[in-house]
Order: sequence, then structure tokens, then C-alpha cells
Amino acid sequence: MGLITWSDDTYQIHYAGETIVLLPKEYALFQFLYTWKNRAFSRNDLLDRVWSLEEPTDRTVDDHIYRLRKKLQKWSHLLTIDTVRGVGYRLTLKEQQSPSPSALNSDFSENIKKMLTTYHGMGMGAALQTLYANQQVLGFQMDSFYATYLRFVVGDFGWFVEDKTPPISDKLFYLFHLYHMTEIDSQKTLEILHWALKNAKSMPKNYQDEMQITAISVYAQAKEWERAKKQLLPAREVVERVNSPGFQLFFQAEETLLYLLMGEVDEAEEVIQRSEEILQELPMQRELGSFTIARGLCLYHRQELAKARRLVDEGLEVLRSTKFVPHLIYGAQMILLFLKDFGYDAEWERKYQKMWAELSEEYKFDYLQKKIRAIISSTI
Repeated sequence: MGLITWSDDTYQIHYAGETIVLLPKEYALFQFLYTWKNRAFSRNDLLDRVWSLEEPTDRTVDDHIYRLRKKLQKWSHLLTIDTVRGVGYRLTLKEQQSPSPSALNSDFSENIKKMLTTYHGMGMGAALQTLYANQQVLGFQMDSFYATYLRFVVGDFGWFVEDKTPPISDKLFYLFHLYHMTEIDSQKTLEILHWALKNAKSMPKNYQDEMQITAISVYAQAKEWERAKKQLLPAREVVERVNSPGFQLFFQAEETLLYLLMGEVDEAEEVIQRSEEILQELPMQRELGSFTIARGLCLYHRQELAKARRLVDEGLEVLRSTKFVPHLIYGAQMILLFLKDFGYDAEWERKYQKMWAELSEEYKFDYLQKKIRAIISSTI
């Protein structure tokens, strides 16, 4: 979320190696103002957004603004919270002067790219976000791939459906995934898959390859078993051609989900075992989280309820810790769809339904789906 990085569990904000600790409502108020920086809000607006379930007074806002200003004083070169006469308050983000790239070592940009690639491959979302947030301070500019990809990673999903600057072909892959991961109705996702595959030739080659693999889980979730198993062949050909551990694990995660939803637990466990051998050599955290969840779902099939719950929760927390928002959403979706299909654990299903509702509200699933369907209608 821009230059500031956030620790939601401890109410801390971070910038350039410095940390400021806030109280919960200070944190919520600052995060809202920062999200909508350079825009003025009345006291009533802020009361509605930050204290929606309480009955505070206008003075509550003024007191919190006063305390925030004191705590943020050392970052006054970065931002200010201004009083807008007759309106309320506005957070103003100041322009940052970055060092000239020409003044930096000639290997600097190449080293940054290597860091991005490493962090991406290892599933280190927090590190990616830190680099993304501090481009101006560090004196570099991410290429268009990572600039777009990082929006996806941090959950800036509205940009993909609202910003009309990039051509639709540049966003097609992301639009498909946004719909796929936010939709519980598998038949609706199947329609979006057909649209995406029809237009896949306009995507970069690596995205076309990923679509061949992702199609497995879409067919599996729609219970089109034969199509899903048939899709294993072209997906496996992609993996062999690309020859990447990341693609191998991605393919095996899709294959595992297929077997889990078909109730073929032995086959699923065999694929998980092969994947864990790769992860011992290359501990990619996103994939570790996904396969931990899958191991837990296998234990549900084995009727080992307590162990299943523990592993499912553990895997989801690993995904949460990576700061890759899409993987967290996909993980929650996988758990919920599995429990809904098999009915092994009504209590944990309710738990994850609640989590799904919270994610849906935070990332506006209904709004994203509506906008994506409108985009599809305009391209047909």
C-alpha cells in the first residue's frame, strides 16, 4: 500500500527502517486516510468508516487526529494530516526525491531484478512489497510485469477492473484469476475459463502456459472429472517444456486438488509426497502452505478430524504469513469447497464461511465479479 508497510496484528506501521506503534483505532483511522490519500473527509465520514459500530462524537475524531499527528511528526517529510477548512481532514502524501539512476552503480538495476525474481520464486510477499513500496527511496522503477503483479499480490484488485489505461490483453490473465478465486459457484467460473481460453493467444506465453494448468482445478471444481483428467496431459507437457520447480509444484497442486475432490486420497497423498520432496530442497512458502492444507484435507478423508483441522489451519496461516493475498484467498476457497462437498466438519465449515465472508467484504468480491462480467460482455 504505497511507501508505508503495515503490521495488522500489532498495529505497527513501517517506513525506511522506522516503526511507529499505534493504538487500534489510530491504526484504522490512519490506514483509511492513507488508502484515500490526498482526499478530504468530513468528521462524519470518518466516524462512519472507522467507528461504524460505535457511538463516538466529533471530538473522538479530533482527538485521534491530534495523537496521530504527534506520532507521525518524524515522517513529516513524507506525509501530513491537514485540516481542510469547512470539510474535515486530508492525508497529503508528499513527492519523494529519489536518487538519479545514472548516479547508481551500473549493476544496481540488474541486482534489483534478481532480488525480485528470488523473492517471487520463494513466495516472500512481504519482501516484494517492501521493494515495491520503496522504489522512490531506493532509486529504481519496477518493470511493467512486477508493477502489475505486485498490485495483484497486495490485493489492489480494484485497479484491474477500474483502470482503463492498460489494454485488456495485459489484464486478461489477472481478470480470470480474480473471478476464479472469488467465486464459489464453479459453473460460473467455468464460463469465465472458456472466455479466457478463447482469448488466451493475446496473453504473454507464460500466462498461456499457466492457464493450461489452472484449467485442471476449474474442471475439477465443476465436477467435470473426465475433462479435468484430460487436461492433465497438456498441462504436463507445459511443465516438461518450462522445466521449472515452480511450475512443477503448481501443476502438482492442481493435480492434488483434482484427486481430493474425486475422493482418491491415495493418489492425492502420493502427489503431495513428491511435492514435499521438492519443497525440502526449495522451501517455497506459498506452496508449502498450499500442500499443508492439502495434507489436512487428506486427513479429513482418513477421518482424522483433529489432525485435519490442525493442518488446515496451519497451512492457511503459512499462506497468510507470505503476504500473498491471492494465495490466501485461494487457500480459504479450497478448504471451504472441500468441506462443503464432503460435509466432514460442519463446525470448521462455518468457521471458514465466516472467514470467506470477511475476505469477500474486505476485497469486494461481488463488485469485482460484476465488473469482470461487464468487461467480458464488452469484449464479446
